[in-house]
Amino acid sequence: MIHVESWGIATSVVDAGRSGRAWLGQSRGGAVDPEALALANRLVGNPKRTLGIETSGGLQLIIHRPVMLALAGALADVAVTGGLPVGWGQPVVLPAGSRLRVGRLLDGARVYVALRGGAVVRGDELSVGPDPAVPAATVSAPRPAARTTLRVWPGPRSAWFSDSAWPTLLTAGYTVTSTSRVGVRLAGAPLTRARPGQLPSEGMVEGAVQVPPDGQPIIMLADHPTTGGYPVIAVVDPADVAAAAQAAPGSTLRFSPARHPR
Repeated sequence: MIHVESWGIATSVVDAGRSGRAWLGQSRGGAVDPEALALANRLVGNPKRTLGIETSGGLQLIIHRPVMLALAGALADVAVTGGLPVGWGQPVVLPAGSRLRVGRLLDGARVYVALRGGAVVRGDELSVGPDPAVPAATVSAPRPAARTTLRVWPGPRSAWFSDSAWPTLLTAGYTVTSTSRVGVRLAGAPLTRARPGQLPSEGMVEGAVQVPPDGQPIIMLADHPTTGGYPVIAVVDPADVAAAAQAAPGSTLRFSPARHPR
């Protein structure tokens, strides 16, 4: 039904992932930004965990049969030939013979494309699953403002850092140097250690802020290793992990202390 002319950058077909398997050595996996995948799916009437496409740009699709789709997540330069324009957060039906290109990302790190019925991969072809029998959205979704300040909880190894490390983390800005499905690497004021050496490997969670010997933090994302030996100074609040997933290289992230609700 859909031919993938180009998979582009870091493109894959993903679901919402599977939590609770770290004891088996398996991270959550799935969409790095599950909130964006869920939104794209809701727009076309799918259950929120339905398989969709995650891409960092360069994806090109040729539509062989009419299909409804919607985009969420990062903002990208999107081009359609032979069909209606596809905007962010808006379900659109593309006719047979049309082409969709998700080009350069303009804001964010990952775009999610949901197809009504879900996407099933067969080599360079995508087929669409059964119709969900739920009405699609009738209005466009507003795009939320990018979150650049992440709330963090103290990590389990804060005692491995100097007294100045935690205040530094909460006051300095950190530049995103790279992002992958495993994690986001940051550069900024070093987080200095009070203790040398390495830990024995211990359990790791999504959102953990590891600090290697160079003092530059790394935020763990969907495909993070389930164990690690770098001390964890902080853990990003689960509600803010999606914002970390959408932080593009060159952008700046800041951290603030998370607080229990009253």
